[in-house]
Amino acid sequence: MTLREGGIYVLPNGKELVVSGPGNAPGILFRLRELDQFGTTEYEVNDSGRLMTEGKLTAWDLHQLQDTGKTG
Repeated sequence: MTLREGGIYVLPNGKELVVSGPGNAPGILFRLRELDQFGTTEYEVNDSGRLMTEGKLTAWDLHQLQDTGKTG
């Protein structure tokens, strides 16, 4: 799955994430950030397709992201 630069995607729990660019470290495919009024949470997609935050795996993977069709 390829993510759109600036594309807004939603996780199964309703959190919206915007693709903020390609990965900047070995094994990281994409960087994302949560659209949230309380601050920004950064996520990364590793080469296995799993979402990580603060270096820890989350419960989600790339295929669970649903494209909203919007751009942020």
